[in-house]
Amino acid sequence: MKKQMKWVLIFLAAVLAIGCVMRSKMPPLAEKRPSGKPVLITNATVFTGGSDRQVLENVNILIEHGRIMQMGMFAPPQIDCERIDGTGKMVIPGLIDHHIHIHSPGSPPGYMLMPDDTLLDRNLSSYLYAGITTVFDMAGPLEDMEALRQRIEAGDRVNPRLFYAGKCLNKKGGHPDYMLRSMIPWPIDSLMISKVMFAVSDEDDAREAIRQNKAHGASLTKVMIDQLPLGIPSLYEDLTAKIVAESEAAGLTVGAHIGSESDIITGLNAGVRFFAHAPYRSSLSDATIQRMKASRTVVIPTLVVFENTADFFQNSLQFTTMDKTVLDPNILKAYMEFPPEKLNVSDPRMESWIHDLITYRDIKFDNVRRMKAAGITIIAGTDSPNVATAAGSSLHTELRLLVEKCGFSPEEAVMAATGVSGRWMETLTGTKGLGRVQAGGPADILILNKDFREDIRQTENIYMVIANGKIVDRK
Repeated sequence: MKKQMKWVLIFLAAVLAIGCVMRSKMPPLAEKRPSGKPVLITNATVFTGGSDRQVLENVNILIEHGRIMQMGMFAPPQIDCERIDGTGKMVIPGLIDHHIHIHSPGSPPGYMLMPDDTLLDRNLSSYLYAGITTVFDMAGPLEDMEALRQRIEAGDRVNPRLFYAGKCLNKKGGHPDYMLRSMIPWPIDSLMISKVMFAVSDEDDAREAIRQNKAHGASLTKVMIDQLPLGIPSLYEDLTAKIVAESEAAGLTVGAHIGSESDIITGLNAGVRFFAHAPYRSSLSDATIQRMKASRTVVIPTLVVFENTADFFQNSLQFTTMDKTVLDPNILKAYMEFPPEKLNVSDPRMESWIHDLITYRDIKFDNVRRMKAAGITIIAGTDSPNVATAAGSSLHTELRLLVEKCGFSPEEAVMAATGVSGRWMETLTGTKGLGRVQAGGPADILILNKDFREDIRQTENIYMVIANGKIVDRK
């Protein structure tokens, strides 16, 4: 009887808590036109995203049935089609954000939004608005993710291409368990944790978690090696190695969330070569960089989320013009009016983590700069929509940080979000041609008003987005 009463009380508490959660009322920011006409782009300067002949001049591109049917200096066909004059503009591949969390509302602490279809469509369309035609969700509610992908693929209206990792794996009480409990009221916190994380303690737990992720369409096994905040449980080397072995047997790659050099070393020892985040709370030694290079490591730095989080806790947060366009005005207002006294953190573990985040904020750029110099593969991602990191627009800030803080040329930065990222996306998902403009490939294209090669900020100066062969109306 007591046990039954306990669950009744939990249910009532959940109902009351859910009643306090707000719903988004914002419409999609972008929508694909339903027209089935072919699209013809003429006189275009094209940044192909390929490793050879990156830039082509004065070419035509014919798009039909979602693919690039022809590209080159051919005579434009006399057919009924959407004609786009590319004179003076630059065509580049649709951008790829390799690290998102589509179910996150992107709001400040204490401002809870229900992750319903309205919010999800708003988030999806924000990426599309910003010229991002492919996203990879790096941990979320597994069955909800599968249902979302089925829904958007059936409609193909406001969405970029969506791939996902499913639920992440970690020790009980580790990240994101601890953070969700600190931000979300009971009992919703427990419900949410169970939806986004598998608590694993041994090889059997890991095997079952991987089986479920794979069964529901996941393209990656995401493990959590970082301690966020410091001192909480985290995966250790032996169990991570077993997860790597089980994932390989299931045909999945393992990607590890890390925060420090020691986390990377744990991952490398366990056989991981794909890392989400560069070290953001420690420096990185030359010896570890050489180990990463020898292991053919791939890294998604997500610089923008750590910059924005540091600014948020220092009460110095600023949003770009595109951020202000894509953010829900109520969320923007909540950030701008966030009470400074609420930034004081009483949890000593979180206080220590925030201290390291701010202390190492410039060192994280140096870590990426040195990894790049060593030839380690860097691909672009944002961890959006996370704290103050807006869906879509934040990728343009990430590209700017790669150029201005990490020694990338504008071409190298755009390659990190197109051709380089697309090749890795093929490894994970089997989908070929993403991140490139080429005959026979997917028709995911971003047309810029100006050449970005002299100014990386021109990636935000968007003339048109074409996703899966459809022109996108940006509202």
